[in-house]
Amino acid sequence: MLQALRNNLKGWVAIVAVAIIAIPVLFFGIQDYFSTRVPTYVAKVGDVEIQPEDFRERWFEYTREMRRIFGDNYDASLIETPVARRQMLERMIDEQVLFQYGSRAGVSVSDALLREEIAKIPAFQNNGVFDPTQYQLRLAANNLSPAAFEVRFRRELTSSFLPRKVSESSFVPQAAVDRFLALDGQLRDFRFVRIPPVPPSAEAPSEEAIAEWFATHGERFRSEEQVELEYIELDAARVEPAADPDDTTLKARYEAQKDRYVTEERRLVSHILVQVAPDAAADAVKAAQEKAASLAAEARAGADFAELARANTDDLGSRAEGGDLGWIERGQMAPAFETALFAMEAGTISDPVKTEEGFHVIQLRDIRPGSARSFEEVREELLAEARATARETAYNDLVGRIVDQVLNDPSDLEAAAAIGGLTVRRTGPFGRVGASGIGAIPAVQRVAFNELAISNRAISDPIEIGQNHVVFVRVVDHRPSAQRPLEEVRGEVVAALLADEARKATIERARELGRRFVGGEALDAIAAELSVPVESANGAGRRSLEVDRAVLDEAFEVARPAEGRASRVRAELPDGGQVLIEVLRVVDGDPATVDEAARNAARQQLTAAVGVEETRAFIAALRAATTVEVVEERLR
Repeated sequence: MLQALRNNLKGWVAIVAVAIIAIPVLFFGIQDYFSTRVPTYVAKVGDVEIQPEDFRERWFEYTREMRRIFGDNYDASLIETPVARRQMLERMIDEQVLFQYGSRAGVSVSDALLREEIAKIPAFQNNGVFDPTQYQLRLAANNLSPAAFEVRFRRELTSSFLPRKVSESSFVPQAAVDRFLALDGQLRDFRFVRIPPVPPSAEAPSEEAIAEWFATHGERFRSEEQVELEYIELDAARVEPAADPDDTTLKARYEAQKDRYVTEERRLVSHILVQVAPDAAADAVKAAQEKAASLAAEARAGADFAELARANTDDLGSRAEGGDLGWIERGQMAPAFETALFAMEAGTISDPVKTEEGFHVIQLRDIRPGSARSFEEVREELLAEARATARETAYNDLVGRIVDQVLNDPSDLEAAAAIGGLTVRRTGPFGRVGASGIGAIPAVQRVAFNELAISNRAISDPIEIGQNHVVFVRVVDHRPSAQRPLEEVRGEVVAALLADEARKATIERARELGRRFVGGEALDAIAAELSVPVESANGAGRRSLEVDRAVLDEAFEVARPAEGRASRVRAELPDGGQVLIEVLRVVDGDPATVDEAARNAARQQLTAAVGVEETRAFIAALRAATTVEVVEERLR
């Protein structure tokens, strides 16, 4: 919508509009000069304020990236939380603290370093190489100019310089690596018993117990929040464009895009490079040329060119392939190389050709002539493309006109539908889970369950649900989540109450058995009492596949047993299961048996972990020395 306004504000209309806007801005600006300034920042770092619009911009970038990563699985209720918003603000504060400290410490980012770091960003690369066009397109897609991006990126580099240097300076002594390897390679012998859960009681709980439990846990039994929508759907595939273009228009399109239908001549090439520096002495150049001429003579005399290349070429990239460069078109090689190559006949060997790299002996193995497809051959393709372009243009124009109507009257979907001859449809009530139709589309749900959309009942912006496929929706009914009455959920409540009591009984029994077990009672006796087997693991490592992972993790948390005694614990597993574990023997790994590659990997892992902790400590120390104020109520 804003883009449409920008597109239409041109010429004298723009001048008048700006003049009209400038008068009140100028007036209120002067008035503000004489009035007391009201703080609006969400945080203040030293003397620098982080304004709400700065935070909102970063938050928008973050949520947009999360939507890109999760796609249709994006759930705003899980990602767009107050905790996540506060974490984002904390990162912005850390960045400002680091920037201020780095600036005072004289850290600066040169233009050359800035260009070098930008060129490393994969999003700006094409086949691993920085592409200026890709750079411009990516920034434009994010509404950023190169100048604005470079200012921001320079700040980021300044902020990250010192933490990176702290991390890079981290050091782990050899003794620590050996100790880590000994622990990582540790083996344990242990036995364990799983305590079976107490089954739920077969006796129905009293009415008093049900009412009391429901009063405490009633939040578990709420109705699902639901909405109803009215909507219109616009699909480019159903938009009828104007009449087909005539042949004159198609021929003009063909002439403008003729290069698309031309296949360049290609030549299959091998070469031998005799390398010599551009500034080499005359005798070195002469020697290289003579060597190249000798190799060309051998090849013409019948020697195998691929074998000559493997034995003599200085081009490491093609040596193993016998000098093979593959199929080459014009514009791919150095001018002198290309001139010689495209003057050759198939099956011939060139004289030495001089380039900046040295002298090349070229073998032209085959030629594929270029070709061009005529207008008649591609007419149907051109017509299909013209139709698609016209359909997309008509679609975009229609979306724009509907948006303009929505801006004029955001409450009347019928008027918006009339613009495109569309039908207003209505969904039934649906919730966040198990919906069907457009209610199941995550992008629609994000709008439908938005507090603002629910409260103002306005027509939404176009919601993209496919390629050139949008819907406009409006919430017409909202049913908030509500406490369901006990009478309605009595069966669920009774089942949950009995399961809760059984869980508590299981924990209490496990605690009692644990006291007896740790106090010295034999594991076999307890297993017999419970009528369950004693399970065992001998020589189990941290990544053993023979033992349940949850039990294995707990077994490796148990203290090392004293000589002649076992270490005993009761542990609760992540799934709520209870287990008694008896560790009989612990044997540390032998660092001397670890190969150099594994040792280096362990050192890198430890160094990275130490670097993270030292960086955190460094930032915390800077934060402690900086006055930071956060205004929670402005964090929206």
